[in-house]
Amino acid sequence: MQRTVSMLVLAAAATLAAPAPAATAPLHYTVRAAEPASHFMEVELEVAAEYGCPDLAFSVWTPGGYSLHPHAADVLDLRATSPAGASLPAAKTDLNTWHVACGSEGGYTVRFRVHALAPRTPYSAHVDDRLLFANAVTVLPYLPAHQDAPATLEIDPPAGWHTVCSLPRQGDGPWTAPSWDALADAVLAAAPDLRTRSFTVGHTTFTVAFSSRPASDLDMDAVVDAHRKLAEAAAHTFGGLPFDRYLFFYKVGPEGSHGGLEHSFSTAMGISRSAVATTKSFRKALGLPAHEFVHAWNVKRARPQQLRPYDYAHSQPTDLLWVAEGWTSYYGPLLLARAGLRTHAQLYATLSDRLRYHRSNPGNRFRSLVDFSRDSWLDSSIPFVSFRSYYVKGSLSGLDLDLRLREASGGRHTLDELMRTLLTDPRLVRRGYTIADLRSLASRLAGRSMDPWFDRIVERPGYMNLQQSLATVGLRLVPDAARATAGFTGLRLQDAKDQRGAEIRWTEPDSPAAAAGLGEGDLLLAVDGLTGNRTMLESTLRKLKPGHTATLTIVRGDRVLELRLTPAPMDPMRVPVIVEETPNATPAQAAARKAWLWE
Repeated sequence: MQRTVSMLVLAAAATLAAPAPAATAPLHYTVRAAEPASHFMEVELEVAAEYGCPDLAFSVWTPGGYSLHPHAADVLDLRATSPAGASLPAAKTDLNTWHVACGSEGGYTVRFRVHALAPRTPYSAHVDDRLLFANAVTVLPYLPAHQDAPATLEIDPPAGWHTVCSLPRQGDGPWTAPSWDALADAVLAAAPDLRTRSFTVGHTTFTVAFSSRPASDLDMDAVVDAHRKLAEAAAHTFGGLPFDRYLFFYKVGPEGSHGGLEHSFSTAMGISRSAVATTKSFRKALGLPAHEFVHAWNVKRARPQQLRPYDYAHSQPTDLLWVAEGWTSYYGPLLLARAGLRTHAQLYATLSDRLRYHRSNPGNRFRSLVDFSRDSWLDSSIPFVSFRSYYVKGSLSGLDLDLRLREASGGRHTLDELMRTLLTDPRLVRRGYTIADLRSLASRLAGRSMDPWFDRIVERPGYMNLQQSLATVGLRLVPDAARATAGFTGLRLQDAKDQRGAEIRWTEPDSPAAAAGLGEGDLLLAVDGLTGNRTMLESTLRKLKPGHTATLTIVRGDRVLELRLTPAPMDPMRVPVIVEETPNATPAQAAARKAWLWE
């Protein structure tokens, strides 16, 4: 069965990636770093005469980012020449597009610089005297009229540097892509201390690459083994490996390096040097590659209809990021547990952390999962409205739906099966899936209508109650005594810039804090005369009982104010909780948990 599904996925992926039947000369791209310390890389694009004089453009966003960042903003000094080397006029026709006047002869070469300075994240591009790195879509232009044209790519780094790229190549020749979609999806890098290790699972070759030499205390055999176990668990979960190659690229940087960006055949991840200093520290960071690896199935292949195909010239809102990102966040730690790379207790701790964030986020009172997904393109100034909302609540929705499908079907059907359907059903692969498709699939697997679940969890704002679904696998929610709060205030604090008191990060609308006149940006100095730092003031606020009025001393601009705050009773759905195993679980509950976690 696994082999059959894998072949179907590979066939579907090949259909989607196939270039247009018209045979054309490949576009040829070259990326260089002659002066890497300047943080500028040089890019060259050669367009053959048979294309005429097509416009070239830069993408206005990076797939996987879901926010506008017109990459033309980072371009400097674009110049064009004819095939004979004569200068050609190149003028912008809009903010992201250039027209090259190459006349009846046709064909041209453009050269330009790209500013690339992102030392801590892998979301765009970076170049310095130790690394050249890019997600291709952020530095390479495309021809809007010829997005199906094949392309070749050369990386020309400083002498002595080593290269890696997620595209295929023959021997030492250029890397190749059948279309702009495939090229835009690539990761490319070069570095003097680049280190790679490869392994195979089935017919797939995996490469683990670090942009700089790992510390001697990092056991590379253990690193490779962890990635192999992750790959095997994912293949078993989703029905096979839908690619012949895959690159795990770690962009090693200073403290604070973080994040990952998914691709069909790779992932680029930012990771701090301390996280790769020892085998133990690296194991703690495995949640990052686990999440990004799941994306190779969820969103790169099983994709919402609103994201198929990608539109590089416009924003592309979808109401399904709670699946594309949220369910990916559900599967990441689950695969680590199934692969034996995390204990069950560690999985429960992750779920507890997510429930704590979910219950403490006021955004869930006002926006649904659909709202959070669709509005991700909007740069909101509301501090509790962020991408993490559809990540976290979305991950909990995946957990809840998975356990409910298992319980309703007596363990015969699962979210794994639903995902495999999204990956193999020709209609859904071709056009992408919708919420209506998810409702239909979930109802079929459950043997009853799941519309009430989608209405409550997906379409409406609110907090999730996982007690019922967790109970089916012998888990329960218990109050988190360490974070217990006597009354509800609606305040969230953050460290003050001058180490004096704590700054109010937000005041929740319709809360006791809002009624007291407290506002975002106020500096809280004391509660009933008790002063301290953020930790001390938060502890004091947690102890305030409903109905007890406290006096808060704040600084607002050049004024010192005393405001009276009266906490309200805490909503039971917002009490901090911990996920733990139920003592004396029934045999049916224990068996369901074993099936879920592959014990």
